[in-house]
Amino acid sequence: MLKNQMNYWDHLLELRKRIIYILLFFVVAAVLCYFIFNFFINIIIKVLGEELYASHITEGFSTRLMISIWLGVFFAFPFTVFQVTIFIFPALKFKEKLFYLIGLISSLILFITGVFFAFKHVLPISVSFLKSSAFFPENIKRIINYNGFIMFFFQFLIAFGICFQFPVIFIMLMKFGVLKLNFVIKNFKYFIVIIFVISAVLTPPDVISQILMAVPLVFLYLLTIVIAVIFRLGK
Repeated sequence: MLKNQMNYWDHLLELRKRIIYILLFFVVAAVLCYFIFNFFINIIIKVLGEELYASHITEGFSTRLMISIWLGVFFAFPFTVFQVTIFIFPALKFKEKLFYLIGLISSLILFITGVFFAFKHVLPISVSFLKSSAFFPENIKRIINYNGFIMFFFQFLIAFGICFQFPVIFIMLMKFGVLKLNFVIKNFKYFIVIIFVISAVLTPPDVISQILMAVPLVFLYLLTIVIAVIFRLGK
């Protein structure tokens, strides 16, 4: 009984240590991002191609602080996953460890791919569309809000990164028997419709951006089916 209690407390102490490490890493990352904030802003302004304007005296500080915190979370996330992995790995069997690592690496690659694809290809098209003179008559002067565009920029990229995670989620659901392969294949056309609806909701109202998000997701959907068939998942 005493041994079990000691093991229980040891686990709690280990968990507390991992949480402290994560918080410290996040604080350091956020502080560094605060001081190199202009580097990120210059990249964002290049995407827009015109000046941004603040509409409130506190907007500069609040936007810098908020974005620094979000960037801190972003850069601390891999370290957080690493700490979680160290904590739970001893309790996993070999096959579970292998499946966990493959899923983790795949998730990271897909997220980075989604963010990079959005930043490099989709976002410039969406911004050009939204800045089109068709939406701004000649007698209307455009002033783009500083905080508003920064939030739009990050939400746009994060939306792509999250959407690119669905193959990992589907494979995990099929691995644990929650989702059946036959169901995924049988309802193929409905999933395609859902993909296009999600793309329409998450992207600006231009057809090109919606297609640029939907087509990779459809490809990933088909790739998920192929992987499930090869490894006999969701049977």
